[in-house]
Amino acid sequence: FGAGHSSTSISAGLGMVVGRDFKGKKNQVIAVIGDGAITGGMAYEAMNHAGFLDKNMIVVLNDNQQVSLPTQYNNKNQDPVGALSSALARLQANRPLRELREVAKGVTKQLPDVVQKATAKIDEYARGMISGTGSTLFEELGLYYIGPVDGHNMDDLVAVLNEVKSAETVGPVLVHVVTERGRGYTPALTSQDRMHGVVKFDPKTGQQYTTKTKAMSYTNYFADALTAEAERDNRIVAVHAAMAGGTGLTRFEKRYPERVFDVGIAEQHAVTFAA
Repeated sequence: FGAGHSSTSISAGLGMVVGRDFKGKKNQVIAVIGDGAITGGMAYEAMNHAGFLDKNMIVVLNDNQQVSLPTQYNNKNQDPVGALSSALARLQANRPLRELREVAKGVTKQLPDVVQKATAKIDEYARGMISGTGSTLFEELGLYYIGPVDGHNMDDLVAVLNEVKSAETVGPVLVHVVTERGRGYTPALTSQDRMHGVVKFDPKTGQQYTTKTKAMSYTNYFADALTAEAERDNRIVAVHAAMAGGTGLTRFEKRYPERVFDVGIAEQHAVTFAA
């Protein structure tokens, strides 16, 4: 689970939590997962189980607005789309607890300064009542939701994490942290199709170096062969898990954009969907 697949962290973390409790230890277990990785069904299987077991663990959701389908729409200069990306955007935009937080702030002003500061941070970010039913999807699965937190504001982020860590019996907690991928580095911000991995590149310009070779890669052979087959048979479609470039499907997509399906980082769904 630690060698590449992106949706495994909560499952692994929960297993470590159970092992910790069997051994009678008190250490914290923190699982970090991205908004792209959390599109994988395995993450929800793990959250469902974590909510049932109700054991202390922390899940940090790093939301950099690259939630799903980042490559399919890159040529159109569009942000990633998908049902989950829309839901996370609503979490960021909603402010239904503003009045309640103001009341809470009034109460905390009567407390010592140290307590005021810590309580204010949690009060600012504990926005559980954000849907019509008064809960988030994460809370329906049994995780206490805190967020969104500005991941680039280290003072706030550290304060929130310290408060969550110091709570003795809260069960699983999900901290929704909002970040910007490639923040401050223009080449990264303008190359969404190359975010999964990079080769050697010039840090000043962001230009990636290519290896000089006369041999065509297996990926390119595959791309040409698949495109040729698609020309002869209009029933052929291509399915990939947010990896059009890595699988050679970028050129297929340029030729047949309506016959390419990017399912996000959801490999098991991709295989059965294709079947």
